[in-house]
Amino acid sequence: MPAAGRRDYQTGAVGNQGTNGQFWSSTPYSESNGLMLYFNSNNVNPVYNDQFSFGRAVRCVAR
Repeated sequence: MPAAGRRDYQTGAVGNQGTNGQFWSSTPYSESNGLMLYFNSNNVNPVYNDQFSFGRAVRCVAR
């Protein structure tokens, strides 16, 4: 999966492209939070609770 980065919730600027991958899961955590996959060259966090106000990429993945 590509390291698509993230969108800053305050400015809308895209950052961390090429260094971090941050992708939303289709499973919500709560009304305002979702689960996401976060990875970089050192770590993979497959279930991470975060606010929907932070922009993340969405990828369809078959299981």
